[in-house]
Amino acid sequence: MLVPNSSLEKIFNHAVDTAKKYKHDYVTIEHMLFAMLHDEVFKEFLNDFGIKVEDMGKDLARYLETQLDAIRTKQEGEYTPKKTSSLERVFNRCFTSVLFLGKEEIEPVDIFLSMFSEDKSFVAWLMKKYNINKKEVGDYVNQTQAMGLDDTGNARIDDGQANKVLRSFTLNLSEMASKDMFDPLIGRDNTLNDIAQTLARKTKNNVLLVGDPGVGKTAIAEGLANKIHKKECPAFLEDHTVYSLDIGALLAGSRYRGDFEERLKLVLQALEKKNKTIMFIDEAHMMQGAGTSGQGSTDLANLLKPSLAKGVLKVIASTTWEEYRTSFEKDRPLMRRFHRITVDEPDKETTLDILKGVKTYYEKFHGVTITEEALEYAVNYSAKYIHDKKLPDKALDIIDSACAKFKVHPAEQMIVDHERVVKEVSRMTGIEETQIAQKESTNLKELEPSLTKVVFGQDDAIHKVVDKIVVARAGLKSENKPVGSFLFTGPTGCGKTETAKQLSEHMKMPLVRFDMSEFQERHSVAKFIGAPPGYVGYEDGNVGAGLLINEIEKHPNAVLLLDEVEKAHSSVTSVLLQVMDNGFITGSNGKKADLRNVILIMTSNLGAEEMERANLGFTETEKTADDDAVKNFFPPEFRNRLDAVIKFNKLGKDTMKLIISKFLDELNAQLKDKLVTVRLSKEAIDYLLDKGFDDKMGARPLARVIDNEIKTPLGRKLLFDTNNKGNVSVVLKEESLDLVWQ
Repeated sequence: MLVPNSSLEKIFNHAVDTAKKYKHDYVTIEHMLFAMLHDEVFKEFLNDFGIKVEDMGKDLARYLETQLDAIRTKQEGEYTPKKTSSLERVFNRCFTSVLFLGKEEIEPVDIFLSMFSEDKSFVAWLMKKYNINKKEVGDYVNQTQAMGLDDTGNARIDDGQANKVLRSFTLNLSEMASKDMFDPLIGRDNTLNDIAQTLARKTKNNVLLVGDPGVGKTAIAEGLANKIHKKECPAFLEDHTVYSLDIGALLAGSRYRGDFEERLKLVLQALEKKNKTIMFIDEAHMMQGAGTSGQGSTDLANLLKPSLAKGVLKVIASTTWEEYRTSFEKDRPLMRRFHRITVDEPDKETTLDILKGVKTYYEKFHGVTITEEALEYAVNYSAKYIHDKKLPDKALDIIDSACAKFKVHPAEQMIVDHERVVKEVSRMTGIEETQIAQKESTNLKELEPSLTKVVFGQDDAIHKVVDKIVVARAGLKSENKPVGSFLFTGPTGCGKTETAKQLSEHMKMPLVRFDMSEFQERHSVAKFIGAPPGYVGYEDGNVGAGLLINEIEKHPNAVLLLDEVEKAHSSVTSVLLQVMDNGFITGSNGKKADLRNVILIMTSNLGAEEMERANLGFTETEKTADDDAVKNFFPPEFRNRLDAVIKFNKLGKDTMKLIISKFLDELNAQLKDKLVTVRLSKEAIDYLLDKGFDDKMGARPLARVIDNEIKTPLGRKLLFDTNNKGNVSVVLKEESLDLVWQ
């Protein structure tokens, strides 16, 4: 670590005291030089060049006293002067040059050398007055090495300086490989062969790895370093060292123009000096714009282009598809200097091999035992339930996190088995453990009877829905489609929405509901699938993706209810085609959501009016009215992708009695904490039925009657009457309902 020597610290403190003496707000390079003239060692240095130090000191004192009124302070008492930007530049250049020289301390002469670059300062005028030549001074202190430049401006550094540079701005992956810090690379032999072939070229021997996040791009570079270390690579790559460029370290402290370029140039020359090197640039899209400090500045990508084209360097870079399209494809000259290699997501079998290969490393690190079964389930469950990441990254995350659990909660048996993996997947996804595990078959077996107990009069519809879900869960349906895609049709209030809600509850899946009447206008569709390019919100991650994608991203395993889908704009219907066919939806900004574990339910009242006309004596039957309305409204390509069109029946009086019983059970459940129980007499049930039954409107009018006739007076009694506990009988009295407390 670089530190100023004791003399330089004294000089700087003297400079601060000088600024205070003259009541200056800032410490300038003139204050600094004035203080340096009082250092005995530095005075001897100037005397060697025949400079009259005393005269120079008088010139500086006169300047400080008469020419700096603009920075004279108005503060009273103690204060701390601040450094000017020119002094900051001097310090920064000095730090960079000394760092690459390999010195441990910064000396006054290093600061003096850095002052020569401030050619618009009073110090520069003094240099001319006293005939102080930068080259002569530089030769005297061996400045060519200090600055890392020869007479032609090219870097010239020895091995020690090269090592210093590389330690500062790169990570030595080969050294890390020798310490066994990387997991073995499995299943990427073809990719490694493509990389080796590219690196063997005379020119443009640069590789660009492109793939989704988590597929193992960085692991490939680390694996290459491992292969080279173990001599498992082609002969021409033996003895090569792989360095990973630290762009952050290059940028740190390079606040002024030229600093970044100087650092990068020295890194490149250090790599050339070392010979047989490979530079790895992770997140390569960061090259574009990196190091720019204003208009006309040159970024990292442009600085590297000459070396990339000539084959001076061997470079492996990596980026994602999204960044490749937005960054690399726009910079055609940069893209031409790389050979693109696509890194695909490995399949389940390859991922399992990867996990088996790294198993011992995780066991050793965490002090646990991992079963082979746990590895298999980690692969299968991650592929099935985690959709925002890619294999093998997500499978490794499950295993690593499951192992880490024992460090937080130690157990007698430190074994990561199938059950531990299930718990971890449940924690990561929010999905119930029973749904993740194979125990789900038990729940599915009881699903139909459970639904028919809470949704009345629609046994046939429920049977069809459950059948489709069972087929999907048994693995007999395409993996690239939702669990089920249903269109529920029928009159209002017959139980379509209720069925979706109960299905969500009984399958322990969250319900994601959208009222499609909110998206009737063309412009409102942007809220649903995201704002298109050019619209406000496109660049916003949430608005740009749209409500649907954001909700599915939060709940990838859900019942998606699109209520009254026929009221939405026709473009929504077109969007749903890819959902039903491929299990994915892509927002306007390119963001994707995975709906393969989603049960898609759309409800519609289409045909309700035609069915009513049919009942009034028209020749058209209810069945044909319903069917024709759906066919006329939805295009064939939409209907053809549905798993089923489920028709819900009108609710008869017998069904309404069951619904009254259900409402009563729900009411008593709400009153349980209040120690109140409500009972209905037969006459009260008949009264509710007569007043609330409407074959056109379904169960909703009945619910309103119960609210008005029972819940309202009961609520008043519970709030305003002190004697509000016990059994309540609802009886018919003088053609109205009366509450009798017992």
